[in-house]
Amino acid sequence: METTVTSKGQLTLPQEIRHTLGIEAGTVLEVELGARGSIVLRKKPVPGFFDQFVALRAADAPYPTGDAAREALRIAEDPAAAASPAPASKRRAKR
Repeated sequence: METTVTSKGQLTLPQEIRHTLGIEAGTVLEVELGARGSIVLRKKPVPGFFDQFVALRAADAPYPTGDAAREALRIAEDPAAAASPAPASKRRAKR
């Protein structure tokens, strides 16, 4: 298949490729320079609802979140712990 670049630097992806990959107007493609002068286009993954929900974070939330929340809870349970870092065994591994 061939496509031509316009004077504005745009190109049209053939319908078969757009349909197969689920590419619609507004789909974000990652562009990378490949080996020997090739161009690699990748459809950027769209986060699902759960991923978007988990990523929400209120900047003015009156309570800590994530690691800050765990640290606050640790200190609340043992005020003497405020002076020492959390033991490695109690830290949660990030996924």
